[in-house]
Amino acid sequence: MKKLALLFFLIPAGLAAQIKFMNSWDEAISSARMNGKLIFLNAYVEWCEPCDEMEEYTFTDLEVANFFNQKFISVKLDMEDYPGVELAEEYTIGVFPSFLFINGNGEVVHRGCGAMDANQFLALAEDALSDTITLMAMEKRYDAGDRSTDFMLSYLELLEEACLDAERFAAGYLKNVELQDMTKEAPWEVFAAYQWDIYSREFLYLLKNKELFEDSVGQKVVNAKLYDTYLSQYQEIFEAEELHDFGMRALLHSFKDVTFSGSDTLRLMMNLHYSEYTENWPDYADYAVELVGMTNLEDPEQLNELAWKFYLFVDNKNQLEIASTWAQQAVDQQPEPSMIDTYASLQFKLGNEKKAVELEKRALELAQELYEDTSHYEHQLRKFEGK
Repeated sequence: MKKLALLFFLIPAGLAAQIKFMNSWDEAISSARMNGKLIFLNAYVEWCEPCDEMEEYTFTDLEVANFFNQKFISVKLDMEDYPGVELAEEYTIGVFPSFLFINGNGEVVHRGCGAMDANQFLALAEDALSDTITLMAMEKRYDAGDRSTDFMLSYLELLEEACLDAERFAAGYLKNVELQDMTKEAPWEVFAAYQWDIYSREFLYLLKNKELFEDSVGQKVVNAKLYDTYLSQYQEIFEAEELHDFGMRALLHSFKDVTFSGSDTLRLMMNLHYSEYTENWPDYADYAVELVGMTNLEDPEQLNELAWKFYLFVDNKNQLEIASTWAQQAVDQQPEPSMIDTYASLQFKLGNEKKAVELEKRALELAQELYEDTSHYEHQLRKFEGK
């Protein structure tokens, strides 16, 4: 026994630290009611890697463990097992890990989510013990009628940090704002930061009264909001697997008569994407040439991508020659095998077989030096040499 005690004494204190978790929700609630402490609920699932990171690193931090063991009744529950499934529904837990601080009445006082380091996690816990900056305190202020700008933005930020639907909350708030009041500070700031629906009444009101908003918040600010909102809608459709065609056509239709700084560029981007999606390569080529010319595009990766699609799908000689200049520009900036290969392929398609062979040999040699897979370059070289 003395040897065991000595060995335990020699273990560094930090290595033995651990938040002491209960496994019974009913016992946690009962204990919270008896001693007035908050419950810390670690809501996890077995397949969640960030949950494992919290277990391995943050929960074993000495300062974290001591603070939580002193201040909270800690319980961890699998949200895919009973009673976690019911609690996940009751408390709207859909992101893992989620961290809820709950009083003895079962009310959520504060919450957070996602992997955190020790300092971040301690800050969340300290906020949960505050009387003024918890989600519950913010909700009470909102219900009492506080609609000041700083408060609204702070509340929405807390909702985001808790992985709750801040945009939905913002939309509910904005629905109760008279449209003629949308240029006031609080409604505008909430709208600018959280409303991205181009079909919302607030956004449609902005489109019809752009000058009114420009006089109130400034032309640059209004332009930025319009650009970012359409771009957000475009990105959402771009990433969607279902209703992609319908979504793009609806977006282009709603955007056709809208003008603001950057609208022409954004419209070209959308049309370029839609023509690629529908494999309308003549239109794609027209939009690409116009877009590169309008934006003075210089990024070698983007130029190379456009040029390669011209090699694959475009037959107009004038447009191929333009694409060849893009490919050359990409090679000059970033002489990688794939870039040189694109330039060589366009030269071949334009009938410059000798130059195409020279370039493809260069691409092949460089790929060999870099220990890349050379099969594509070998195939292209045989093609260009007529073998």
